[in-house]
Amino acid sequence: MRVLITGASSGLGKAIALEFAEQDVDLVLMARSSKRLSEVCTLCEKRGAKTWSCIADVSETESVRKALAPILSEGGIDLVIANAGVTGSHSEDGSIESAEVALAQINTNLGGVVNVVTTVAPHMQKAGKGTIVLISSLAGMQPIKDGPAYGASKAGIIAYGEAMREYLDDYGVFVSVVCPGYIKTPMADLYKSWRPLELSASAAAKKVRWAVEKRKPFYPFPALLALSIRLGYLLPWKLRKKAGKRFNYER
Repeated sequence: MRVLITGASSGLGKAIALEFAEQDVDLVLMARSSKRLSEVCTLCEKRGAKTWSCIADVSETESVRKALAPILSEGGIDLVIANAGVTGSHSEDGSIESAEVALAQINTNLGGVVNVVTTVAPHMQKAGKGTIVLISSLAGMQPIKDGPAYGASKAGIIAYGEAMREYLDDYGVFVSVVCPGYIKTPMADLYKSWRPLELSASAAAKKVRWAVEKRKPFYPFPALLALSIRLGYLLPWKLRKKAGKRFNYER
């Protein structure tokens, strides 16, 4: 099995790479940092996997196409886990997040998914098989006020994944959308807040693998936090705002 993982140099992406690293698995690992990615490749190879290091910026269409061209011409890809992402927020002085900060998140989180899927999916269509897993977030189901563009980008992934699942199903390609809750990663640590039911990156990676193996079309976790979000939408928005104060970033 050949597995493509984006954002594989750190955080959840690194943990997913290590989770899938075993004999008879070829890992195609993509990230912007060659040094950190090389270190992850070494760790995965020690577990028995064969690795390819793909240095690319997922927000740039041609960067993704160029990096994946040799892989797609040599046997294709069986499983895609589109995980790469960045985050951001408003300024500490109260001004809203700038267009540059907001668009960096949208271009990387949502745009990166689009670039990867549109590069790989045509090959899967021709083969009549393949699995694509899009890593969204519970923030895509219920954004917090301190991360509007982040929530928008993750909500966009959910919508994109739902539509592409229905379309690609006719070609034998399965699309899954996975929405993790709080995960202990360097990126998450940039913004301190109340983080209920937080998981380690390795624990979250195991849940991602479980969703892949069970072919879950939509998998939000932890279940209790996902349920609270669904129930929260039964409340008036001002009550949701009041209930969400504990999730605001510390400033």
